[in-house]
Amino acid sequence: MSSDQVSNTKKKSGVATSKPSPKRARKLRSDDGANILPNAENFVSLVRKVTHPGLLVDLIERTSATALPELKRMVEVANGGKLPIESRKAFFHAVGELEETTLNRIECAAERVMLLDDDYGAQAVLSLLNEDRADDAAVLAAPSDRYSRALYLHLLQDFPEQGARRDERFDQAEHLQVMHRQWKSDHYSSHYLGPKGIVPKTGPDVQEILRVRIAELFPKVLKDQTLIEQFTRRNLSCEQDDDCEVCQSEQLHTLTATFNGKTATFQQVTNGHVVDHEEPAAMSARFSWEPETGSLSVFCEEREARRELATVFRDVALAHDGQIEDMPMRQFDLLGFATSDMLNCLKCNRVAGVDDISILQITVAKPYEQTTEYGGRDVVRQLSNKMQITRDRRDTRNIYQIACEDFGDKDLSQYALVQVKLVMKMSKTQHRKAHNVAVQITAPNGLNDKSRTDEDRKRVQEQLIKIGVLSQF
Repeated sequence: MSSDQVSNTKKKSGVATSKPSPKRARKLRSDDGANILPNAENFVSLVRKVTHPGLLVDLIERTSATALPELKRMVEVANGGKLPIESRKAFFHAVGELEETTLNRIECAAERVMLLDDDYGAQAVLSLLNEDRADDAAVLAAPSDRYSRALYLHLLQDFPEQGARRDERFDQAEHLQVMHRQWKSDHYSSHYLGPKGIVPKTGPDVQEILRVRIAELFPKVLKDQTLIEQFTRRNLSCEQDDDCEVCQSEQLHTLTATFNGKTATFQQVTNGHVVDHEEPAAMSARFSWEPETGSLSVFCEEREARRELATVFRDVALAHDGQIEDMPMRQFDLLGFATSDMLNCLKCNRVAGVDDISILQITVAKPYEQTTEYGGRDVVRQLSNKMQITRDRRDTRNIYQIACEDFGDKDLSQYALVQVKLVMKMSKTQHRKAHNVAVQITAPNGLNDKSRTDEDRKRVQEQLIKIGVLSQF
Protein backbone atom coordinates (compact mmCIF):
# COMPACT_ATOMS: atom_id res chain seq x y z
CA MET A 1 0.00 0.00 0.00
CA SER A 2 1.38 3.39 -1.05
CA SER A 3 1.84 6.27 1.38
CA ASP A 4 -0.99 8.17 -0.33
CA GLN A 5 -3.31 5.23 0.18
CA VAL A 6 -2.38 5.01 3.88
CA SER A 7 -3.03 8.70 4.30
CA ASN A 8 -6.43 8.45 2.66
CA THR A 9 -7.35 5.46 4.82
CA LYS A 10 -6.55 7.42 8.00
CA LYS A 11 -8.64 10.34 6.85
CA LYS A 12 -11.63 8.09 6.15
CA SER A 13 -11.46 6.28 9.44
CA GLY A 14 -10.92 9.42 11.43
CA VAL A 15 -9.22 7.41 14.15
CA ALA A 16 -5.50 7.66 13.72
CA THR A 17 -5.31 11.35 13.01
CA SER A 18 -8.03 12.67 15.28
CA LYS A 19 -6.91 14.57 18.40
CA PRO A 20 -8.56 13.98 21.78
CA SER A 21 -11.16 16.64 22.44
CA PRO A 22 -10.24 18.95 25.30
CA LYS A 23 -12.20 18.54 28.54
CA ARG A 24 -14.92 21.05 28.93
CA ALA A 25 -14.35 23.43 31.80
CA ARG A 26 -16.76 22.65 34.58
CA LYS A 27 -19.25 25.43 34.84
CA LEU A 28 -19.58 26.76 38.35
CA ARG A 29 -23.17 26.89 39.50
CA SER A 30 -24.51 29.37 41.96
CA ASP A 31 -27.57 29.30 44.19
CA ASP A 32 -27.99 33.07 43.56
CA GLY A 33 -28.45 33.68 47.26
CA ALA A 34 -26.93 37.16 47.15
CA ASN A 35 -29.22 38.17 44.29
CA ILE A 36 -32.44 36.68 45.63
CA LEU A 37 -31.91 37.84 49.25
CA PRO A 38 -29.48 40.79 49.10
CA ASN A 39 -30.44 41.88 52.63
CA ALA A 40 -30.19 38.47 54.29
CA GLU A 41 -26.51 37.53 54.21
CA ASN A 42 -26.60 35.46 57.41
CA PHE A 43 -29.67 33.46 56.40
CA VAL A 44 -28.10 32.66 53.01
CA SER A 45 -24.94 31.43 54.75
CA LEU A 46 -26.96 29.37 57.21
CA VAL A 47 -28.95 27.64 54.45
CA ARG A 48 -25.68 26.66 52.77
CA LYS A 49 -24.15 25.17 55.94
CA VAL A 50 -26.94 23.43 57.86
CA THR A 51 -27.16 19.64 57.48
CA HIS A 52 -30.52 19.46 59.29
CA PRO A 53 -32.53 21.57 56.80
CA GLY A 54 -35.78 20.62 58.53
CA LEU A 55 -34.77 23.15 61.20
CA LEU A 56 -34.71 25.85 58.52
CA VAL A 57 -38.28 24.98 57.55
CA ASP A 58 -39.28 25.21 61.23
CA LEU A 59 -37.68 28.66 61.45
CA ILE A 60 -39.48 29.98 58.38
CA GLU A 61 -42.86 28.44 59.29
CA ARG A 62 -42.81 29.67 62.87
CA THR A 63 -41.80 33.23 62.01
CA SER A 64 -44.28 33.52 59.14
CA ALA A 65 -47.08 31.42 60.73
CA THR A 66 -47.41 29.71 57.35
CA ALA A 67 -47.22 26.03 56.43
CA LEU A 68 -44.65 25.31 53.69
CA PRO A 69 -45.23 21.73 52.45
CA GLU A 70 -43.11 22.20 49.30
CA LEU A 71 -40.03 23.06 51.39
CA LYS A 72 -40.69 20.08 53.63
CA ARG A 73 -40.73 17.78 50.59
CA MET A 74 -37.36 19.18 49.48
CA VAL A 75 -35.95 18.44 52.93
CA GLU A 76 -37.20 14.86 52.69
CA VAL A 77 -35.48 14.48 49.32
CA ALA A 78 -32.21 15.81 50.78
CA ASN A 79 -32.44 12.87 53.22
CA GLY A 80 -30.55 14.39 56.12
CA GLY A 81 -27.84 16.31 54.33
CA LYS A 82 -27.06 19.75 52.95
CA LEU A 83 -29.55 21.14 50.49
CA PRO A 84 -28.62 20.99 46.78
CA ILE A 85 -28.45 24.20 44.78
CA GLU A 86 -31.99 24.12 43.37
CA SER A 87 -33.47 23.47 46.80
CA ARG A 88 -31.51 26.36 48.29
CA LYS A 89 -32.88 28.62 45.56
CA ALA A 90 -36.41 27.55 46.48
CA PHE A 91 -35.73 28.40 50.13
CA PHE A 92 -34.42 31.83 49.18
CA HIS A 93 -37.40 32.58 46.95
CA ALA A 94 -39.83 31.42 49.65
CA VAL A 95 -38.27 33.76 52.20
CA GLY A 96 -38.02 36.59 49.67
CA GLU A 97 -41.82 36.54 49.29
CA LEU A 98 -42.41 37.10 53.01
CA GLU A 99 -43.22 40.43 54.59
CA GLU A 100 -40.23 42.61 55.41
CA THR A 101 -40.77 42.36 59.17
CA THR A 102 -40.83 38.55 58.97
CA LEU A 103 -37.73 38.51 56.79
CA ASN A 104 -35.94 40.72 59.32
CA ARG A 105 -36.84 38.32 62.15
CA ILE A 106 -35.44 35.40 60.18
CA GLU A 107 -32.24 37.29 59.38
CA CYS A 108 -31.77 38.35 63.01
CA ALA A 109 -32.19 34.73 64.12
CA ALA A 110 -29.69 33.56 61.49
CA GLU A 111 -27.19 36.22 62.56
CA ARG A 112 -27.25 35.08 66.20
CA VAL A 113 -26.76 31.48 65.10
CA MET A 114 -23.83 32.40 62.82
CA LEU A 115 -22.16 34.39 65.62
CA LEU A 116 -21.87 31.16 67.60
CA ASP A 117 -19.97 29.35 64.85
CA ASP A 118 -16.44 29.82 66.28
CA ASP A 119 -14.87 27.22 68.58
CA TYR A 120 -15.87 29.12 71.71
CA GLY A 121 -19.51 29.19 70.65
CA ALA A 122 -19.61 25.66 69.22
CA GLN A 123 -18.23 24.18 72.43
CA ALA A 124 -20.63 26.26 74.52
CA VAL A 125 -23.61 24.90 72.59
CA LEU A 126 -22.29 21.35 72.74
CA SER A 127 -21.83 21.50 76.51
CA LEU A 128 -25.49 22.46 76.98
CA LEU A 129 -26.95 19.57 74.97
CA ASN A 130 -28.07 16.47 76.83
CA GLU A 131 -27.57 13.09 75.16
CA ASP A 132 -30.32 11.61 77.34
CA ARG A 133 -32.92 13.87 75.73
CA ALA A 134 -34.28 12.40 72.51
CA ASP A 135 -34.53 15.73 70.69
CA ASP A 136 -31.02 16.75 71.79
CA ALA A 137 -29.62 13.36 70.79
CA ALA A 138 -31.07 13.67 67.27
CA VAL A 139 -29.12 16.88 66.70
CA LEU A 140 -25.97 15.47 68.30
CA ALA A 141 -26.12 12.59 65.82
CA ALA A 142 -24.63 14.95 63.20
CA PRO A 143 -21.02 15.05 64.45
CA SER A 144 -19.73 18.20 62.80
CA ASP A 145 -22.78 20.38 62.20
CA ARG A 146 -22.35 23.21 64.72
CA TYR A 147 -24.87 25.35 62.80
CA SER A 148 -27.75 22.90 63.21
CA ARG A 149 -27.03 22.54 66.92
CA ALA A 150 -27.09 26.29 67.49
CA LEU A 151 -30.21 26.76 65.33
CA TYR A 152 -31.93 23.96 67.23
CA LEU A 153 -31.36 25.74 70.56
CA HIS A 154 -32.46 29.07 69.09
CA LEU A 155 -35.75 27.57 67.90
CA LEU A 156 -36.42 26.07 71.34
CA GLN A 157 -35.85 29.45 72.91
CA ASP A 158 -37.25 32.15 70.63
CA PHE A 159 -39.57 30.11 68.38
CA PRO A 160 -40.93 27.29 70.55
CA GLU A 161 -43.77 25.10 69.38
CA GLN A 162 -47.21 26.08 70.56
CA GLY A 163 -47.65 25.11 74.18
CA ALA A 164 -43.96 24.31 74.65
CA ARG A 165 -41.96 25.87 77.46
CA ARG A 166 -39.33 28.41 76.45
CA ASP A 167 -35.83 26.88 76.61
CA GLU A 168 -33.18 29.45 77.56
CA ARG A 169 -30.07 27.49 76.59
CA PHE A 170 -29.30 29.61 73.54
CA ASP A 171 -28.85 32.72 75.70
CA GLN A 172 -26.73 30.60 78.03
CA ALA A 173 -24.52 29.53 75.13
CA GLU A 174 -23.93 33.19 74.21
CA HIS A 175 -22.91 33.92 77.82
CA LEU A 176 -20.55 30.93 77.84
CA GLN A 177 -18.98 31.99 74.56
CA VAL A 178 -18.04 35.36 76.07
CA MET A 179 -16.72 33.71 79.24
CA HIS A 180 -14.51 31.29 77.29
CA ARG A 181 -13.05 34.20 75.31
CA GLN A 182 -12.34 36.22 78.46
CA TRP A 183 -10.98 33.43 80.65
CA LYS A 184 -7.30 34.17 80.01
CA SER A 185 -7.52 37.95 80.43
CA ASP A 186 -7.18 39.48 83.88
CA HIS A 187 -8.99 42.52 82.48
CA TYR A 188 -12.18 40.48 82.56
CA SER A 189 -11.73 37.57 84.98
CA SER A 190 -10.07 36.33 88.17
CA HIS A 191 -9.74 32.73 89.31
CA TYR A 192 -9.94 31.20 92.78
CA LEU A 193 -10.03 27.90 94.62
CA GLY A 194 -12.93 27.09 96.91
CA PRO A 195 -14.19 24.05 98.82
CA LYS A 196 -14.33 20.96 96.57
CA GLY A 197 -17.28 18.66 95.98
CA ILE A 198 -20.12 21.11 96.68
CA VAL A 199 -23.08 21.52 94.31
CA PRO A 200 -24.42 25.12 94.33
CA LYS A 201 -27.83 25.72 95.85
CA THR A 202 -30.62 27.03 93.68
CA GLY A 203 -34.10 28.43 94.14
CA PRO A 204 -35.86 31.73 94.89
CA ASP A 205 -34.49 32.00 98.44
CA VAL A 206 -30.89 31.70 97.24
CA GLN A 207 -31.47 34.24 94.48
CA GLU A 208 -33.01 36.72 96.89
CA ILE A 209 -30.01 36.55 99.23
CA LEU A 210 -27.69 37.02 96.27
CA ARG A 211 -29.57 40.17 95.28
CA VAL A 212 -29.15 41.56 98.79
CA ARG A 213 -25.42 40.79 98.95
CA ILE A 214 -24.72 42.24 95.49
CA ALA A 215 -26.64 45.41 96.36
CA GLU A 216 -24.36 45.75 99.42
CA LEU A 217 -21.27 45.52 97.17
CA PHE A 218 -22.58 48.04 94.62
CA PRO A 219 -24.38 50.89 96.46
CA LYS A 220 -26.14 52.18 93.33
CA VAL A 221 -27.68 48.77 92.55
CA LEU A 222 -31.36 48.25 93.30
CA LYS A 223 -31.99 44.81 94.74
CA ASP A 224 -35.30 44.42 92.94
CA GLN A 225 -33.67 45.16 89.57
CA THR A 226 -31.07 42.42 89.73
CA LEU A 227 -31.60 39.42 87.46
CA ILE A 228 -30.17 36.08 88.66
CA GLU A 229 -29.83 33.12 86.27
CA GLN A 230 -28.39 29.68 87.00
CA PHE A 231 -27.67 26.79 84.64
CA THR A 232 -25.47 23.72 84.22
CA ARG A 233 -23.42 22.27 81.38
CA ARG A 234 -21.43 19.12 80.64
CA ASN A 235 -17.71 18.97 81.32
CA LEU A 236 -16.40 18.37 77.80
CA SER A 237 -12.80 18.03 79.01
CA CYS A 238 -13.72 14.54 80.24
CA GLU A 239 -15.15 13.46 76.90
CA GLN A 240 -12.29 11.06 76.17
CA ASP A 241 -11.79 9.74 79.68
CA ASP A 242 -14.11 6.76 79.34
CA ASP A 243 -12.85 5.12 82.53
CA CYS A 244 -13.51 8.10 84.75
CA GLU A 245 -16.91 7.57 86.39
CA VAL A 246 -16.77 10.95 88.12
CA CYS A 247 -16.19 12.79 84.89
CA GLN A 248 -19.04 11.11 83.08
CA SER A 249 -21.59 12.61 85.42
CA GLU A 250 -19.81 15.86 86.27
CA GLN A 251 -21.75 19.05 85.72
CA LEU A 252 -20.23 22.51 85.60
CA HIS A 253 -22.26 25.37 87.02
CA THR A 254 -22.72 28.95 85.86
CA LEU A 255 -24.48 31.74 87.73
CA THR A 256 -25.05 35.16 86.18
CA ALA A 257 -26.15 38.32 88.00
CA THR A 258 -27.14 41.25 85.78
CA PHE A 259 -27.79 44.67 87.31
CA ASN A 260 -27.55 48.41 86.66
CA GLY A 261 -24.14 48.88 88.19
CA LYS A 262 -22.61 51.52 85.93
CA THR A 263 -23.57 54.77 84.20
CA ALA A 264 -23.85 55.42 80.48
CA THR A 265 -23.07 59.05 79.49
CA PHE A 266 -24.19 60.52 76.19
CA GLN A 267 -24.98 63.87 74.60
CA GLN A 268 -28.20 64.94 72.93
CA VAL A 269 -29.31 68.08 71.11
CA THR A 270 -32.37 69.56 72.84
CA ASN A 271 -33.93 72.90 71.86
CA GLY A 272 -30.79 73.93 70.01
CA HIS A 273 -28.43 73.05 72.86
CA VAL A 274 -26.15 70.08 73.53
CA VAL A 275 -27.33 68.44 76.74
CA ASP A 276 -25.39 65.81 78.71
CA HIS A 277 -27.34 62.79 79.88
CA GLU A 278 -26.51 60.06 82.36
CA GLU A 279 -28.48 56.84 82.51
CA PRO A 280 -28.00 53.66 84.51
CA ALA A 281 -26.46 50.88 82.40
CA ALA A 282 -26.41 47.13 82.87
CA MET A 283 -23.33 45.19 83.87
CA SER A 284 -22.94 41.61 84.99
CA ALA A 285 -21.07 39.35 87.35
CA ARG A 286 -20.69 35.77 86.11
CA PHE A 287 -19.51 32.81 88.16
CA SER A 288 -18.22 29.53 86.73
CA TRP A 289 -17.90 26.71 89.29
CA GLU A 290 -16.31 23.26 88.96
CA PRO A 291 -17.29 21.12 91.98
CA GLU A 292 -14.70 18.41 91.34
CA THR A 293 -11.70 20.78 91.42
CA GLY A 294 -13.13 23.63 93.49
CA SER A 295 -12.22 26.03 90.69
CA LEU A 296 -14.19 29.28 90.72
CA SER A 297 -13.88 31.88 87.95
CA VAL A 298 -15.40 35.34 88.43
CA PHE A 299 -16.06 37.54 85.39
CA CYS A 300 -16.74 41.19 86.11
CA GLU A 301 -15.63 44.57 84.74
CA GLU A 302 -14.88 45.78 88.29
CA ARG A 303 -11.60 43.98 89.03
CA GLU A 304 -11.52 45.18 92.65
CA ALA A 305 -14.90 43.60 93.35
CA ARG A 306 -14.08 40.08 92.08
CA ARG A 307 -12.73 38.67 95.34
CA GLU A 308 -15.74 40.00 97.26
CA LEU A 309 -18.01 38.49 94.62
CA ALA A 310 -16.21 35.15 95.03
CA THR A 311 -16.87 35.34 98.77
CA VAL A 312 -20.55 36.08 98.12
CA PHE A 313 -20.78 33.02 95.87
CA ARG A 314 -19.18 30.86 98.57
CA ASP A 315 -21.45 32.19 101.33
CA VAL A 316 -24.73 32.03 99.43
CA ALA A 317 -24.55 29.57 96.53
CA LEU A 318 -22.21 27.09 98.23
CA ALA A 319 -23.40 27.78 101.79
CA HIS A 320 -19.90 27.04 103.02
CA ASP A 321 -17.35 28.81 105.19
CA GLY A 322 -14.22 27.33 103.59
CA GLN A 323 -11.43 29.55 102.37
CA ILE A 324 -11.50 31.25 98.98
CA GLU A 325 -7.90 31.19 97.81
CA ASP A 326 -6.25 32.74 94.81
CA MET A 327 -5.56 30.28 92.03
CA PRO A 328 -2.20 28.62 92.79
CA MET A 329 0.83 30.26 91.27
CA ARG A 330 2.36 28.44 88.34
CA GLN A 331 5.99 27.82 87.74
CA PHE A 332 7.58 26.27 84.68
CA ASP A 333 10.77 24.25 84.69
CA LEU A 334 12.27 24.17 81.20
CA LEU A 335 15.49 22.36 82.13
CA GLY A 336 14.17 19.07 80.67
CA PHE A 337 14.27 20.65 77.19
CA ALA A 338 18.06 20.96 77.38
CA THR A 339 18.64 17.48 75.91
CA SER A 340 17.00 15.18 73.38
CA ASP A 341 15.76 12.97 76.24
CA MET A 342 12.71 15.24 76.23
CA LEU A 343 11.60 13.72 72.91
CA ASN A 344 11.11 10.32 74.52
CA CYS A 345 9.36 11.97 77.46
CA LEU A 346 6.89 13.67 75.11
CA LYS A 347 6.24 10.38 73.32
CA CYS A 348 5.74 8.20 76.41
CA ASN A 349 3.84 10.61 78.67
CA ARG A 350 0.99 11.92 76.55
CA VAL A 351 -2.38 12.33 78.24
CA ALA A 352 -5.67 11.15 76.77
CA GLY A 353 -6.75 13.46 73.97
CA VAL A 354 -3.23 14.46 72.85
CA ASP A 355 -2.00 12.52 69.82
CA ASP A 356 1.36 14.16 69.31
CA ILE A 357 3.65 16.90 70.69
CA SER A 358 6.37 18.56 68.67
CA ILE A 359 8.96 21.16 69.71
CA LEU A 360 8.90 24.08 67.31
CA GLN A 361 11.31 26.49 68.99
CA ILE A 362 13.74 26.72 71.90
CA THR A 363 15.19 30.04 73.08
CA VAL A 364 18.31 29.92 75.28
CA ALA A 365 20.42 32.59 76.94
CA LYS A 366 24.03 32.94 78.05
CA PRO A 367 24.14 35.07 81.23
CA TYR A 368 27.34 36.90 81.97
CA GLU A 369 28.74 39.92 83.77
CA GLN A 370 30.21 42.96 82.05
CA THR A 371 32.14 45.75 83.75
CA THR A 372 31.81 49.23 82.29
CA GLU A 373 32.88 52.65 83.43
CA TYR A 374 30.07 55.00 84.39
CA GLY A 375 30.50 58.36 86.10
CA GLY A 376 34.11 57.70 86.89
CA ARG A 377 33.54 54.34 88.50
CA ASP A 378 33.24 50.72 87.42
CA VAL A 379 29.73 49.33 87.18
CA VAL A 380 29.05 45.58 86.92
CA ARG A 381 26.01 44.72 84.81
CA GLN A 382 24.23 41.37 84.54
CA LEU A 383 23.67 40.70 80.86
CA SER A 384 22.11 37.90 78.86
CA ASN A 385 22.37 37.31 75.13
CA LYS A 386 19.76 35.03 73.60
CA MET A 387 19.85 32.45 70.83
CA GLN A 388 16.71 31.17 69.15
CA ILE A 389 16.58 27.72 67.55
CA THR A 390 13.52 27.38 65.36
CA ARG A 391 12.46 24.35 63.33
CA ASP A 392 10.82 24.96 60.01
CA ARG A 393 7.52 23.07 59.93
CA ARG A 394 8.64 21.35 56.73
CA ASP A 395 11.97 20.19 58.22
CA THR A 396 11.88 16.46 58.95
CA ARG A 397 14.63 16.77 61.58
CA ASN A 398 13.79 17.27 65.25
CA ILE A 399 14.79 20.43 67.12
CA TYR A 400 17.86 18.80 68.70
CA GLN A 401 19.22 17.58 65.37
CA ILE A 402 18.86 21.14 64.11
CA ALA A 403 20.62 22.52 67.20
CA CYS A 404 23.53 20.12 66.65
CA GLU A 405 23.86 20.22 62.87
CA ASP A 406 23.02 23.88 62.22
CA PHE A 407 24.10 25.60 65.44
CA GLY A 408 26.80 23.24 66.73
CA ASP A 409 25.12 22.69 70.12
CA LYS A 410 24.31 19.06 70.91
CA ASP A 411 23.63 19.79 74.59
CA LEU A 412 21.75 22.97 75.57
CA SER A 413 22.30 22.53 79.31
CA GLN A 414 25.20 25.01 79.17
CA TYR A 415 22.61 27.72 78.60
CA ALA A 416 19.67 29.08 80.53
CA LEU A 417 16.44 27.93 78.86
CA VAL A 418 14.23 30.97 78.40
CA GLN A 419 11.33 29.94 76.21
CA VAL A 420 9.90 26.87 74.47
CA LYS A 421 7.22 26.71 71.78
CA LEU A 422 5.29 23.47 71.35
CA VAL A 423 2.55 22.25 69.06
CA MET A 424 0.08 19.77 70.56
CA LYS A 425 -2.09 17.77 68.19
CA MET A 426 -5.48 17.21 69.82
CA SER A 427 -7.40 14.03 69.05
CA LYS A 428 -10.46 13.88 66.87
CA THR A 429 -13.68 13.63 68.88
CA GLN A 430 -17.23 12.90 67.87
CA HIS A 431 -18.07 16.57 67.47
CA ARG A 432 -14.70 18.10 66.66
CA LYS A 433 -11.96 17.53 64.12
CA ALA A 434 -8.35 16.83 65.09
CA HIS A 435 -6.56 20.15 65.47
CA ASN A 436 -3.33 21.74 66.63
CA VAL A 437 -2.85 23.96 69.68
CA ALA A 438 0.25 26.14 69.84
CA VAL A 439 1.75 26.48 73.33
CA GLN A 440 4.40 29.03 74.31
CA ILE A 441 6.08 28.62 77.72
CA THR A 442 8.31 31.36 79.14
CA ALA A 443 10.31 30.79 82.32
CA PRO A 444 9.50 31.13 85.13
CA ASN A 445 5.69 31.50 84.96
CA GLY A 446 4.57 32.62 81.52
CA LEU A 447 2.10 30.58 79.48
CA ASN A 448 0.45 31.60 76.24
CA ASP A 449 -1.52 28.80 74.64
CA LYS A 450 -3.77 29.21 71.63
CA SER A 451 -6.50 26.96 73.03
CA ARG A 452 -9.91 28.21 72.04
CA THR A 453 -12.01 26.04 74.29
CA ASP A 454 -12.14 25.14 77.94
CA GLU A 455 -11.52 21.53 76.89
CA ASP A 456 -8.22 22.34 75.15
CA ARG A 457 -7.07 24.62 77.96
CA LYS A 458 -7.47 21.90 80.57
CA ARG A 459 -5.79 19.32 78.38
CA VAL A 460 -2.77 21.57 77.80
CA GLN A 461 -2.38 22.12 81.53
CA GLU A 462 -2.74 18.41 82.27
CA GLN A 463 -0.13 17.56 79.63
CA LEU A 464 2.43 20.05 80.93
CA ILE A 465 2.06 18.64 84.44
CA LYS A 466 2.44 15.10 83.07
CA ILE A 467 5.82 15.84 81.44
CA GLY A 468 7.12 17.61 84.54
CA VAL A 469 7.20 21.11 83.07
CA LEU A 470 4.42 22.73 85.13
CA SER A 471 4.09 22.79 88.89
CA GLN A 472 1.52 24.63 90.97
CA PHE A 473 1.87 25.78 94.56
